[in-house]
Amino acid sequence: MPSVTHIRVRYKDTDTMSVVYYGNYLTYFEVGRVEYLRRRNLPMSEVDKRVHMPVVEAFVKYSSPPSSTTSSRSARGSASASGRASRSRNEIRNEAKELVATGFTRHACWDPGHGEDDPRCPTGSRRSCPDADLDPTDR
Repeated sequence: MPSVTHIRVRYKDTDTMSVVYYGNYLTYFEVGRVEYLRRRNLPMSEVDKRVHMPVVEAFVKYSSPPSSTTSSRSARGSASASGRASRSRNEIRNEAKELVATGFTRHACWDPGHGEDDPRCPTGSRRSCPDADLDPTDR
């Protein structure tokens, strides 16, 4: 099930036209993703102990500028067939619930206890992301 996080757009997040600066949408995606995990009893402080999830790909499609408050909706995408990456789908809506932007981030999943050159794991010590135990309808 998707998670909705309300975000107040601050003045510092806008450009000279009072529109949210395009790069900030990825920050809003991150806020939504972290809140999604927290609501499933997976706070980032605990997730980071189990797995590191660097972003390896990001995409944003912009529809229209948001108003003073946006909602970042985050839903986990499917893990890759190898279990080494996870994708988070996102959409941002304005106060009128109109779609402002959609996109995704894809995260690699690395075991923080082993280096990339760990001889025990030729694939670089990657393992499944922390959402692997979630209900498949959440992915």
